[in-house]
Amino acid sequence: MTNETSIRLVDGGAWTLANDMITVLVNPARGTDILSLVWKATGEEILWRHPRWRDQVPAADASDASDESFFDSYAGGVQELFPNAGPPTTVRGAPLPFHGEAARRSWTTEIVRAEGGTALRCVTRLARYPFRMTKTFWLDGSVLRFRSEVENLSTRDLPSNWGLHPAFNTATVARAATVYGPFDALTAHPEKFGARQWMAPGETRRVPAVAPGVGALGLAPGDGPTADLGYATVRGGWFGLRSSGCGLLATMSWPSELFPELWVWQECHAPGDYPWWGTEHIVAVEPHTTSPFMPLGERLERPGVPVIAGGATLSAEFTLGVHQISEDEVPVDVDERGVPVLITVSEDGEDTA
Repeated sequence: MTNETSIRLVDGGAWTLANDMITVLVNPARGTDILSLVWKATGEEILWRHPRWRDQVPAADASDASDESFFDSYAGGVQELFPNAGPPTTVRGAPLPFHGEAARRSWTTEIVRAEGGTALRCVTRLARYPFRMTKTFWLDGSVLRFRSEVENLSTRDLPSNWGLHPAFNTATVARAATVYGPFDALTAHPEKFGARQWMAPGETRRVPAVAPGVGALGLAPGDGPTADLGYATVRGGWFGLRSSGCGLLATMSWPSELFPELWVWQECHAPGDYPWWGTEHIVAVEPHTTSPFMPLGERLERPGVPVIAGGATLSAEFTLGVHQISEDEVPVDVDERGVPVLITVSEDGEDTA
């Protein structure tokens, strides 16, 4: 078995990156969304795909700032949210769309060499905020690694929200899921999020520890019917997600100094109208620079808003991986390559490593 990566263009403007272990589908035609990550040994999909877009590739649409236009073309998978990670807003006279302009624009692509292998580099320039963005993807075993850069092309110091929006397959790793990570509590969004909720607005739920400094958050039952958004402040930049009986673990890692907040969104067949109609079970676990979910323009009134200096470039490296795991193993860290550190626990929850 080799780790050599093949990269090729497919219908609709998306690209596949594949090696002997995984196949990844990236869509520079709209936001560089990561649309698919498949564990090749069994053909299991790790990411959630919207049924309407399962066999299609959405194109760019930056003309409408509304949340409706975002959901119209939301195919699932992973989005990069920048420079706004909330409802439509206006900052310094610039109308910023729901979840940011970066996730709606088309990006140029080229195949390059990176980290000793073949990589896909994507570049875009935002229209409403003076930023150039560059993202480079490459594979390392069963891990997709990617580096994202945001460059302020102006001389103005500009506020931003920056985050990733990964939704995981609720037929595999997120079916009856537990999220492991360096946190000890989850706090619900302070305002009502859905007609029925698993956690009351503003409620804080303690997370039991499976190892020193590592919590295990059992998510809401997928049949609901509930919808929730919660926040955890992390002490390190990683999480693991698994469902009992799946045999696979999904992991992510990132620099926690830039992304100290973790958002957990669960749509569990909640009663309601557009866009979900009570039909979907979705689990998203999202690294962000700030919380809670709100328009960037309103966040300016609060302390701690990330500001990117004029002429400055910020960069962050992320990993998204899938790994085989035994029922008695749990992750307690993720290393620099995106590989989980596992311990074995007994039925009473004691570490037996």
